[in-house]
Amino acid sequence: MKLCTHCLQNKPLSDFNFKIKSKGILHSHCKNCSRTFIRNHYYNNRQYYLLKAKRRNEEIRTFLRRYLWNYLKKHACVDCGETDPVVLEFDHLKDKLIEVTRLVRNGPSIDKVRNEIEKCEIRCANCHRRKTAIQFGWYKNLPL
Repeated sequence: MKLCTHCLQNKPLSDFNFKIKSKGILHSHCKNCSRTFIRNHYYNNRQYYLLKAKRRNEEIRTFLRRYLWNYLKKHACVDCGETDPVVLEFDHLKDKLIEVTRLVRNGPSIDKVRNEIEKCEIRCANCHRRKTAIQFGWYKNLPL
């Protein structure tokens, strides 16, 4: 049994978190008091944490956008050889999880973006539309 310094109740040792686990030292306040303190601290400082998360997410998105831009600058359209990164797109060949640009917007890890890019070929917007139209038979009933 141990006395919690916040609620002043005697509680079993299992109701206390470790402060230094390797030395077996426990916190002076119980798990319930700790949870209450942390929850109240978050609500009292909510704007700070939201701003911090927004800043972190924007940094991640900026990093990923830069990564995609540099990737597209190093690759050309597999069909026509276009090299302008402004018009290049990722064309999924198989096992599409999500669009690469949408993935970047969500801000995942760089590994997830790389894994999704590995499933793609680089095509310019025109070649991508042509290939997709043929692949899905969009114009098969039109006299072209």
